[in-house]
Amino acid sequence: MKLEIAKPEDSALLAEFYKGFPVRGLVEMKIDRNNDFFMPYDIQSDQHITYVLKEEDKPEGMASFVLRDVLLDDKVQPVAFGRDLRITSNRKAVIEWSQHFLPVMTEVFQTFGTKYLFSILSMGEVQALNAFVRPRTLKRPLPQYHLFRRFNMISVHGRLPWASNPLPKMRIRHGNENNVDALIYYICQKSRDKDLATVWDAQSFRDKLDRWKGLKLEDFLIAFDKDENIVGCVAPWSSGGLQDFIPMQYGLRAHNFRQFLKFGKMLGWTRTLTKPFSRLKVEASLNFKYLSFLHADNGDIFESLLWKAFDDAEENEFLVYNQMRSEYIYRRPRTWISAKMPFGVYLLQPPDSEPPAFLHPSNEKSIEIEPFFNF
Repeated sequence: MKLEIAKPEDSALLAEFYKGFPVRGLVEMKIDRNNDFFMPYDIQSDQHITYVLKEEDKPEGMASFVLRDVLLDDKVQPVAFGRDLRITSNRKAVIEWSQHFLPVMTEVFQTFGTKYLFSILSMGEVQALNAFVRPRTLKRPLPQYHLFRRFNMISVHGRLPWASNPLPKMRIRHGNENNVDALIYYICQKSRDKDLATVWDAQSFRDKLDRWKGLKLEDFLIAFDKDENIVGCVAPWSSGGLQDFIPMQYGLRAHNFRQFLKFGKMLGWTRTLTKPFSRLKVEASLNFKYLSFLHADNGDIFESLLWKAFDDAEENEFLVYNQMRSEYIYRRPRTWISAKMPFGVYLLQPPDSEPPAFLHPSNEKSIEIEPFFNF
């Protein structure tokens, strides 16, 4: 076996290989990048690298690393994010990759000029947690995983009949060149209180928006108070056609929830979930919109933005956003029908490294993770 750096012409091959690894949990899903494997990385950064473990030109494993400039420890600095680690069940591939893990990590630090590597793991993927976060053997040289933050990915599927908009007269307008300066200032002020935030000035906002394929300034929903001050914003966005999530089968709890949504739709309460491949024998994707660039001054403003985004979405779309456990204003409103999936953000370090100061329990800052980058 040999370890190589992927080239642009490997995109279709890697997309097909990646699609063969279902995401397990309450819903077993395949992720289809439609032959453009590198697109999610291009949205995040101009600098990324993918390592591929091959045997006779056939992929047996892969991992990607994306460099991003973020606010961390009260300053802007480059950090790497490890993404999409996939290894086949081939025992030889598992052993080979474990031998490459630390050298690759060191090479990433040197290539990108950073000393921090983060990764996001679903808390529902028990096998991955046991293999990496809680390894049962110390014989393989693997990095240490330090839990940095936990968060929930919330999916919003409908409203109960007695739900009411807490601020029905809230002024909510779309973004434009007349309000963009105020919007940037607002987002920058909110980002200063978060680690891993990616907007700290006008240039960083413009760069992020320019990279984000399919997202425009006009897609932003901006909430204003009576004095025309911005008090909240969100940018609903769909990754359909770029990265599709195909439900293969639903676990018992997820199946029961899907049936409830079907019943609620008849009453006008909810929007249904896509039928699984095991039922249709057709690869149909889930239909939803990510709530990106989400900021609000309080829970009522957040819920008013949620009302607007939900009403503007198509009749078959639900909404998805991230909620850090310390951000109480973004908790699921009780009059909405929703579900949640827990995730953890981990810092990876070589076995002999000392944890950095920002991992200390005294650091209670929230973090910024856009929901599109969870998987």
